[in-house]
Amino acid sequence: MSPKVLIPFSLILLITAGKVSAQDTGNKDTLTYYRAQIDTLDNQIIDLLGRRMAAARAIGIYKMDHKITVVQSARFEEVLLKAIKNGMDRHLSEEFIRALYNDIHKESIHQQEQLQQKNKE
Repeated sequence: MSPKVLIPFSLILLITAGKVSAQDTGNKDTLTYYRAQIDTLDNQIIDLLGRRMAAARAIGIYKMDHKITVVQSARFEEVLLKAIKNGMDRHLSEEFIRALYNDIHKESIHQQEQLQQKNKE
């Protein structure tokens, strides 16, 4: 190749590399932005779950005072079906919502059973 061809080709490489770097920087800024959003949302999720468990403990106290069993299957089914519908409206799979709510329900039961155990002591 002659030197005349190499110079423009080198310039094209440098310009292209500069564009890639600029795009990478933009992508990093975008990625940073969305990661920060996820961090904020994750904190809100944990806060909401904590508040939900506080409500479950309050229900647990009510159940103890009124001699109601911890597990209320019909109520859980009602909550689950509503959550599945709401989740699907937000493009979340039924399987995901079922798994999530099963775990939340298990933790609610655990919280209420711990209250009962402490009450016995």
